[in-house]
Amino acid sequence: MKALVLLMALVWATAAHAAYSTGITQIRYANAYCESGGNIHAQNVGPTWGYYGKWQFSISTWKAYAPRAWRFVRPDLAPEWVQDKAAMNVPYDAWPNC
Repeated sequence: MKALVLLMALVWATAAHAAYSTGITQIRYANAYCESGGNIHAQNVGPTWGYYGKWQFSISTWKAYAPRAWRFVRPDLAPEWVQDKAAMNVPYDAWPNC
């Protein structure tokens, strides 16, 4: 039982530190896991559409909100911190299903 409590405390502390250091709240992290399972290289593509990366950005959304130096790199090829930074700029309602 003590091990479980310690594990839960560690998970909470890690999430709290990540939110503090990146500015992304736990709710936003839940969105990322809903969208891609947290996989920064995830791709969900079809014949006329595509969503990429941890946050499942469309290319147009990525180009609008990604840091300038990363706008012409596909989201799933960008580092996680870049994807997180772009997600912080996107309005919350951009992920209506999560």
